[in-house]
Amino acid sequence: MERKAYLRVDVMISAYNEENCVGDVLRDVMAAKQSDWFRIQNIYVISDASTDRTDDIVQHAGRQDRRVKLIRKAERKGKQDSVNKAISISDADVLVFLDADIRLANEDALVKLLRYFHERQAALVQGGLVRVRPDFTLNPVKHAAYFDWILVDKVRRAKPMSWWSIDGRVMALSRDFYQHLVLPLSLADDQFIFYSCIKEGRKFVWAKDAVFYYGPPRSIPDFSKQWSRYHFYTNKSRQEFGRQLINTDMRIRGLGRTIVSGILRHPYCGLAWALCYLVSMIEFKLERHFEEYERGLFWTKAAALRIPSNRVATVIIQDKRTNSD
Repeated sequence: MERKAYLRVDVMISAYNEENCVGDVLRDVMAAKQSDWFRIQNIYVISDASTDRTDDIVQHAGRQDRRVKLIRKAERKGKQDSVNKAISISDADVLVFLDADIRLANEDALVKLLRYFHERQAALVQGGLVRVRPDFTLNPVKHAAYFDWILVDKVRRAKPMSWWSIDGRVMALSRDFYQHLVLPLSLADDQFIFYSCIKEGRKFVWAKDAVFYYGPPRSIPDFSKQWSRYHFYTNKSRQEFGRQLINTDMRIRGLGRTIVSGILRHPYCGLAWALCYLVSMIEFKLERHFEEYERGLFWTKAAALRIPSNRVATVIIQDKRTNSD
């Protein structure tokens, strides 16, 4: 009897001092549903010379599930270097990249992410990222981060690939696409991968039903660092891929109206976001952390993400709320 072929999938999780989060995402991936058309053959955690308990947590998970493998780098070289490391060791048909601080919304998330490769519809698939609405809190960063997700989600629904809506927290690449990629340290991993996809004329899909949760920054400096880093790498992308692609093809029409409309509908969250964004622009103008960004050494400390017990219902509620806005 002929054996049925299936897609071989590797999952790569980059981690630097993620002891608060890496165990959760590993448990999610280990418990994720598979199908008769794909198998997860390896779950790599590439530790970027972590100095906390990250490596111990991964090794413990590896004793429970032999698919989990720790790859420890002796020297910290950044996420782009970790992505290159994953590309160099993987022979999978599809390579899935996950940040260490995300969570799967349900056990079907990977099935929904990968089905586009089964149907041969894409070279690059981005997951549907959802930020959990904060409980009652006076912490402006959590409200700013939630508003940030509202804006990104609205932009992405209007234009799935733009300079603002691409995100490397969850993405999957076909072998014929990823096998020849070599990421420079001075460019953001997601921007380089997404813009390479466009330049090569390959198919991109935003899998909005493949839902993954991600948490907020922990402080205003963390929030501002994320945005100033983003502007730094966007400038680098203009040099690498050309101004026509970044300034014109990736341009978002009516972005200002979208922001103002969002602030009017969510005034506290919106004003908190505007304040944090202003701080980020000041940091960018002052060229703070540019030396780190040039070497790919960006990192913000993440807290464990507490997700709702009824994950799917919460996603549906948030999705309807966003559409109604």
